[in-house]
Amino acid sequence: MERRTKLLFGSVFVVVLLAVLATTTMGSSAEFVTPEDLETDDQYDGEVVQLEGIVVDLNDEDGIEFDVTDGNYTVAVAYDGDKPETLSEGREAVAEGHFDGEGVDADDLTIRAHEGEHPGDDEHPDDGEDSPNYDDIEYDDEYDYDGYDNESS
Repeated sequence: MERRTKLLFGSVFVVVLLAVLATTTMGSSAEFVTPEDLETDDQYDGEVVQLEGIVVDLNDEDGIEFDVTDGNYTVAVAYDGDKPETLSEGREAVAEGHFDGEGVDADDLTIRAHEGEHPGDDEHPDDGEDSPNYDDIEYDDEYDYDGYDNESS
């Protein structure tokens, strides 16, 4: 083949590859929304969304169904996958799926970690009657860890 022909085919291939890459990455991103967004704006009907809020009215007997609330509005969620171990009422969840105007048929479910929630300001999570009080443990600063003397460092 001539050099121009190879250059033309190579250029066309790169343009097609970039176009495919751009459409697949743009189409797969779902917008984070709250129950209020879904209830007050019909632009999300039929769209893939990531619904974020607090889990209430959890029913996991036949599939997983629950409501997600933001304190003002509530949206129903149905999820057919395995139940995440941390899914429980009061936890923050993100349900990704199609919104049909009434609820979300979720394909993916993520449970958020409890941020900023601690058993107490000065309590260790395992503190109880039979567990040691971690606040009272004294550490020996002069202990020789694997041959290293902390006093000389």
